[in-house]
Amino acid sequence: MKDAIEIRTEHIKNLAKRKNFLTKKYANQIASDVPKKIHDELQLIDTLLADSDVPEEIYQSSPKMITIRNSRDEEWYFQQMLNWLKRHPDVINGQFARSTIYKFALHFFVENIVLNSKNANLTIGELASRLNDLTQSKNEVKLTAQNKNIEESLSFMMSMIYRLMDTVPESIDPTNKVQYMLNPMSEIELKALGTETELEEDSELAKSFAAYKNIRFRDKQRIKKINQERGIISND
Repeated sequence: MKDAIEIRTEHIKNLAKRKNFLTKKYANQIASDVPKKIHDELQLIDTLLADSDVPEEIYQSSPKMITIRNSRDEEWYFQQMLNWLKRHPDVINGQFARSTIYKFALHFFVENIVLNSKNANLTIGELASRLNDLTQSKNEVKLTAQNKNIEESLSFMMSMIYRLMDTVPESIDPTNKVQYMLNPMSEIELKALGTETELEEDSELAKSFAAYKNIRFRDKQRIKKINQERGIISND
């Protein structure tokens, strides 16, 4: 973990960089045209820069030890934090003393919320919403990747099936020369003869598709059960 001097130095650099960026971006606009949220952020940055210096008298007058009264509720929260840290012991260098854990929680909140000009003015509800949005963003990235995979798979299958239909033999003449039928997936054939779709419940295609979905669902449940027995958790 970084000490306060390192964090303070990085904090000041980041704030100065952000202030410089915003100032240059809106330098050619009159003050009334600059969005209010930008005005507010610039004012907040100035406040955060001023707050980064803690007077010596404040430190000297502050208690050197802090006592926190425990309760069942507090212990539940502490144990959840402890469980998370056990999965990520490098965060606190494997030191699981209560004081270390409380310090980590305080430092993490200050470094990522209080000292971040994009987060510092948010309400607790807005902060919670932003964290939830991060989770949704990850899910959206996963969904986008899945959709891309589906799109590419369907495109490949359509191309291969169409190519296969081009090689379906219709007859063989006396000289053993193969005569190929017109591709049943061609525009001419579809317009002339039509085709079944899975939307027609009584069609063979719909029945075959329904049977396939049932088989796939059973396989998916079987694999999920096997993975659970192995301790592998999936989001499906």
